Amino acid sequence: MPSSKAGFLALFLSLATVQLSNLGCATKSARWSSESAPVAYTESAVDLTDRAPASMAIPRDIEKTLDTHSMRAQADYHFTLGETFSLEGNPAKAIEEYRLTLIYDPKSTAVRIRLASEYVKQGMVSEAINQTKTAIEMNPQNVDARMLLGGLYSSLRMFDEAFKEYETVQKLDPENFDAPMFVGALYAEQKKFSEAAVRFEKLAKNQDNPNAHVAWYYLGRVRLEDNKDDVGGRAENAFEQSLALKPTFVDPLLSLGALLESTGRKDKALSAYANFQEKHGPNVTVAETLAQFYLEREQYSKALEQFAIIESSDPEDLNSRVKIAFILIQEKRYKEAIMKLEDLVMRMPSADKVRFYLGAVYEEVKNYKAAIPHFLKIEKVSPFFAESRVHASYLYKLVGDSQNAVAVIEDAISQMPDHAPFYTLYASHLDDRREFKKAADMLKGAVGRFPENAQLHYFLGNMHDRLGDKPETIAAMKTVLKIEEDHVQALNFLAYTYAESGAELEDAEKLARRAIELKPQDGYVLDTLGWVLFKRGEFEASVKVLEDAHRLQPNEAVIADHLGDAYYYFRMPERAKRLYEKAAAIAEEQKKQGGVTGDFDTGSVSIEKIRAKIVIVDRQQDLPTTTDRRPASAK
Repeated sequence: MPSSKAGFLALFLSLATVQLSNLGCATKSARWSSESAPVAYTESAVDLTDRAPASMAIPRDIEKTLDTHSMRAQADYHFTLGETFSLEGNPAKAIEEYRLTLIYDPKSTAVRIRLASEYVKQGMVSEAINQTKTAIEMNPQNVDARMLLGGLYSSLRMFDEAFKEYETVQKLDPENFDAPMFVGALYAEQKKFSEAAVRFEKLAKNQDNPNAHVAWYYLGRVRLEDNKDDVGGRAENAFEQSLALKPTFVDPLLSLGALLESTGRKDKALSAYANFQEKHGPNVTVAETLAQFYLEREQYSKALEQFAIIESSDPEDLNSRVKIAFILIQEKRYKEAIMKLEDLVMRMPSADKVRFYLGAVYEEVKNYKAAIPHFLKIEKVSPFFAESRVHASYLYKLVGDSQNAVAVIEDAISQMPDHAPFYTLYASHLDDRREFKKAADMLKGAVGRFPENAQLHYFLGNMHDRLGDKPETIAAMKTVLKIEEDHVQALNFLAYTYAESGAELEDAEKLARRAIELKPQDGYVLDTLGWVLFKRGEFEASVKVLEDAHRLQPNEAVIADHLGDAYYYFRMPERAKRLYEKAAAIAEEQKKQGGVTGDFDTGSVSIEKIRAKIVIVDRQQDLPTTTDRRPASAK
């Protein structure tokens, strides 16, 4: 049945099309008819005395050369071919064969009706009307022809002519239940809902009507059109009556579900869909509705069951396969997701979204070498291009290929120079390679291109700090805060820079506390506040804050080193020594993982300086008063 959202004429004309496709199919023999032979068509015109129009007459030379048996065989042959092509969905060839059939049996109204139905499939409504009218002229009692003509007039919105045909059918065949149904549809299409409801209700309550469930459904549709909110629940009741008569009828279920949703009863709608699917499914249309419900509620396992139904009904439905893959990702069933996405990529190599998510899943399972090629195959025209290049460049960094990491991001910038995040990642790579001057120069150009981009100014300040230019560092961080006053990283960096200089300690504390308000569980921000308090000589307060920072970031060497300093000045040398030893061990491990030779800069203090502090503790000497460290978060 058609969608519950279609117009009434569309609904009923689709019913008419189904009806037309069945015309002539109830025959007991596939042979052409003679007066004594079984009929091959719904109705034979052999016994009729009224002749066909002259244009359809058999040519005289054919009449002379073909005997009756030959004509019958030819008609039978072409009619069979016509039926075959019609069933195969080839109306153009079916039309040719039915026209040839008429050459040998020009008086058959059944063939003309079949021919008209094929014309309808081709959108050749005028030709269909002409054939149907001819059939009616040949046999005015033919109900099928009049039903077809009524449907054709309806499609052209020739309502008066359509009414006339349906009324004639009701006179010819008082037991015909289709004609009054179509009359109701015509009234509904003209928004004469009361008149339509009268017809549908009469049909729905007629116990002899084999399609009463359909009438109840359309009665519900009419009532809903007339009363959008269904005050009184009359439409809802009609849909329920329809389902009670035929529980497997999906259209009233969908209409009922839509009504329940629109009136705020989504749980009841979901229950109705799920109950139908359990008892009468699997139904693909219901599966599509249920899948969307489950997705909205993040019930991914249940959604997956419904998409499996959709996929099994149409293995070539790639859209459903994509959704299944995304659900598998949500469910963290990465191996299955990869298999689905790999298959989809083979079928749709240009599907950039699918390829991007395949790369992302490979990244998630840490198969970086498999992820990178998929990210790199996404072209510039894709909305996923920028993000794919960021991922590819970063993954090259993770696999230790610094050269390709830089090359990918440089190429991305050349293709899309107006994408600011490329420059921050580029700066990060250059920072890793200790090419601070190159990074600073690049970022100066970038902030000129994007003067309101806070993150670019932040990275520029970082590079100035790397180069030892504190005034430029402070200026850059102040610019960040003018653009984005709650930029936590800039607040933290500026507070730390002030603390290291030993000046502006009051401002430093205000900046650090503001950063903590924004990110109270950030160990790096707590480290900065603890270090500010340390620089102010508030060692007890410093210890408390730095212990919290170390708890949140137990594997950060700089924070462990800071806490060691605070312990030492708070006269807890043994604890200080343990923290220094831990800081040195963490730094050594980072050095080993990074493949660095020589001294290793953690971002704030070197391994050599940490180990020197252990010696100082053992000798109970004073720690150096100048540290020149960077914030732990600067990395």
